[in-house]
Amino acid sequence: MESAELLSVLCRELPELRAVAEETGDGNRLEEALAAARRGEPVTERLRALGLLRLLESWGTTRGVPPEGEPSGLVALPGGDRGGRVALGGYRCPAGICRRAEQPRPGDDLPVCALHGRPLRFR
Repeated sequence: MESAELLSVLCRELPELRAVAEETGDGNRLEEALAAARRGEPVTERLRALGLLRLLESWGTTRGVPPEGEPSGLVALPGGDRGGRVALGGYRCPAGICRRAEQPRPGDDLPVCALHGRPLRFR
């Protein structure tokens, strides 16, 4: 799994990954790996040492990561009339380091990057 894809799955699945790491007593080591990822350091080997790389890879395969550059969809613009005004795009990584993409849906909260703690950007 390439690093941008790995970070996408890591971000999207971080709450579940934290729960797994806590159960195995590796919560602190996972937080160290996350701090390294925030600094832009490679984390593949750290996650492999924790036994979490294979789990993340399987989640990326079964839960899907959209291909880079894939259009996300049409959404109504906030505050607009209901006369069909739409925007083409989707929410993306605020740091621009992963391929996480979220499809906007009316009424949903703004998605947040679990790794950086910032809202995803609409593009």
